[in-house]
Amino acid sequence: MKKSLFDKKKILGNGLSQAKADAKPWLFRFARFGHMAQGFVYFLVGLLAIQTAFGLGGKLTTSQGALYTIGKQPFGFLVLIILAVGLSGYACWQITRTIFDPENKGYTMKGIVSRISYLVVAVIYIGLCVSTVKILLHTRVHTSSGHYQTLSARMLAQPFGQTIITITGTVILIVGIGQIFLALSGRFQKQLKKNEMSQNEWKWSKYLGKLGISARGVIFGIIGVFLIKTAIQADPDETKGLDGALAELANQPFGPVILTIVSLGLIAYGIYMFAEARYKRLNPPN
Repeated sequence: MKKSLFDKKKILGNGLSQAKADAKPWLFRFARFGHMAQGFVYFLVGLLAIQTAFGLGGKLTTSQGALYTIGKQPFGFLVLIILAVGLSGYACWQITRTIFDPENKGYTMKGIVSRISYLVVAVIYIGLCVSTVKILLHTRVHTSSGHYQTLSARMLAQPFGQTIITITGTVILIVGIGQIFLALSGRFQKQLKKNEMSQNEWKWSKYLGKLGISARGVIFGIIGVFLIKTAIQADPDETKGLDGALAELANQPFGPVILTIVSLGLIAYGIYMFAEARYKRLNPPN
């Protein structure tokens, strides 16, 4: 007797559900490894920036620049291979969040915006992974804001380029402000498995998360503001990357103090990401 179309769809659906269930263990391990890689990159960017603040020969750099610095160290080749795998894992997890919605964000406006933001993050980390591979292959990579200024110039030359840059800058600015509010509210701890953490781990994750996520929000906000200025003034030189945002802080009154605080925040964010790598809820509790 032939199976009905309904039965075939049911079997296919069950097969897909089973495939996703089988994939979860390795996917979650891959994602946790990716969180560690992301944390390591932020930690290094913050460490290089704080050396600059204290005049110890460090360098304000982008994430790509941090990877390039790693490549020049002893065993840097091996570390970069590990980071390339980790960064691809983080990108893979963001794509999974976008498509399969393991956190049940749904199809409300807020849920759709969240899932689009995951996809944007995935693209960024795919780019970082590509940069890592290029460094491994001794191919030239862009390690300063100049690359972003070139991209802005190309975009400004396109129809509706100013509008697109304005929208992009506004979104990044809103994300930055949102990160600051998330940090100050302490709501970021809701995604951690408190029952698996010691009292000290829980306490320090709160302190590190508040400082680290706030610092990240400040950087995002600065990048967003300068993208908006790029569009308004039609001047690609206004575009800032991570290094440009840090340099802007250093040029303010009490710049070294501000740069030190934000640099410590980036280091704190890197350490906090190690906590997320181990204790973050990668799917909603039953």
